[in-house]
Amino acid sequence: MDKKLHRLETFRVQDLHGATYKVHAYEHLTRVDNLLDMQTQWEPTGEFEYKLATGEHLEVDEDGTMYVAGSGMPLQRVSPSAHAM
Repeated sequence: MDKKLHRLETFRVQDLHGATYKVHAYEHLTRVDNLLDMQTQWEPTGEFEYKLATGEHLEVDEDGTMYVAGSGMPLQRVSPSAHAM
């Protein structure tokens, strides 16, 4: 089964010390071959992935809190209006 990532959005998060990081949100897609018209289509699998712009994977708790994989430091999403100031 062929899979690929589709970037959904990019946003900023902030750690407890005030440092900000860019996050990319992706959804996993799987290839579906339509034999009738010989075209390839990609459909969502329902799986999502979050990564820092530097490549580190993020874990997401049930309440939506994000952590760099393997760390205990929570990351809070920064509102766009606060970042624009």
